[in-house]
Amino acid sequence: MHTGHYISGAGHLALVFWVLFGGVFRSEPDSVEVREVSVISEEEFAALSERTQPPESTQDIDAPPAPDSDPDPAPAPPAAEPPPEPQPEPEPAPEPAQETPPEAVPQAPPAEAQDEVQQPEPPAPDPEIEAPQISERPVPRPAPRVAPDPVPEPEPEAEPAPDVAEAVEPEPSEETVPEEPQEPEAPEAATSEIVTEAEEPSRAPTSSPRPRTRPNRPAPTQTAEPEPEAEPETETAAAPEPEAEPEPQEPAQEESLGTGVEDALAEALGGGGTTDPQPDVPTGPPMTSGERDAFRVAVQRCWVVDVGSQAANVTVVVGMDMAENGQVVANSIERLSASGGDGAAVETAFQAARRAILRCQGNGYDLPPEKYGQWDRIEITFDPSGMRIR
Repeated sequence: MHTGHYISGAGHLALVFWVLFGGVFRSEPDSVEVREVSVISEEEFAALSERTQPPESTQDIDAPPAPDSDPDPAPAPPAAEPPPEPQPEPEPAPEPAQETPPEAVPQAPPAEAQDEVQQPEPPAPDPEIEAPQISERPVPRPAPRVAPDPVPEPEPEAEPAPDVAEAVEPEPSEETVPEEPQEPEAPEAATSEIVTEAEEPSRAPTSSPRPRTRPNRPAPTQTAEPEPEAEPETETAAAPEPEAEPEPQEPAQEESLGTGVEDALAEALGGGGTTDPQPDVPTGPPMTSGERDAFRVAVQRCWVVDVGSQAANVTVVVGMDMAENGQVVANSIERLSASGGDGAAVETAFQAARRAILRCQGNGYDLPPEKYGQWDRIEITFDPSGMRIR
């Protein structure tokens, strides 16, 4: 239970012991020798070096006379036979002249001081390196052959030859023989590098025109019988008239074209018509219920109905023309009728139906080609409760 107290007490005791006796085991730092150095210039150093040199003495110093090797000659031994006569006291030998000490020469300061004062020579500056001049690399010109030295292309008039031939002038001779002058031939163009396809500049056009759209197949129009009122106008238009009077013919053409479109629409809606179908279009028997259901299911797969919007309550009838390959003529899709909502809801339902028709066609709906006369014009009723097809 008191483990924490023991640990805390031991830590505090160790801290107190270190504070009291920690400095006893500390070693004294080594003494640091400091020497003062003064920095001087080169001129001051030259002046100091001139002062330290001793002046050369111009006077010759006489060397002291060399002392006699035997100042006191040894006395001759006395003869044994004659008695010794009293000899006079020898005269004291003259003292040699004292040598004059040479003049003291001032000693030069130790070389260590000079080494300390002497400054190091500054490093020599690095030599300047001239930067190479960069020039744009010329693009190699493609040539049919490769040679060590590039040869420019010959002039258009000169004929390329494998060897260079200079113009030869005939030398004058005694017998003049008519010779045909040789035309100078230029060598064939050559380059020093092989130009690959990767190095050649791209000659592809940066942009291309947009391909033209395929014109839509016009809806079959039926010519209506001319009304009796238009007969005098037609006769008048057929007669030769001045150039300024072909304007009355335009209303007649527009009226006949409008009547034909109305009759074609009435035939598509009501199933009747005044003219027979075109002979080159295969009619065949009517479509079976299985073929109708297959087409309805194919369109219904791409039809999306928003349940929470008002367009889910709209029933819209859409008509369209079909091509022989089973594809829908996009510009022919139109809304024939609608019910169950306002204008915005009706438009939303129609756009959803149009997208479903175009999205699911792919390369064309699977319809029997031998019955093209039966499904060249199709009407589909898009009803959220159940789609119907006619």
